[in-house]
Amino acid sequence: MQEILVVAAIALVLFFIPRFMRRKAEPAPQQDNPGIITTLTGWMRLAILVTIFWIAGLSVYLKPWENFSMLFPYIILGPVAVGWGAFWVWSGYKKYRR
Repeated sequence: MQEILVVAAIALVLFFIPRFMRRKAEPAPQQDNPGIITTLTGWMRLAILVTIFWIAGLSVYLKPWENFSMLFPYIILGPVAVGWGAFWVWSGYKKYRR
């Protein structure tokens, strides 16, 4: 039994030692086009925060889960959709102007 454990230990050492001795990979070069998370400006973060507070605040005030009325989509989601839609269109024009 002891011989089998010794052979198994030698096999494990021969298998894992080269992995531990391998050089560490060089860090990947930075991309020219970073992701959206790293490119959020202060104004964009403020707009996201205002959107969240607008939806949450008016949801608590109007309570659409108690008495569903058409005010919820028009008053809460309407301005959000119009605002972000306008920003999306403006960003498209800004992008292709360069």
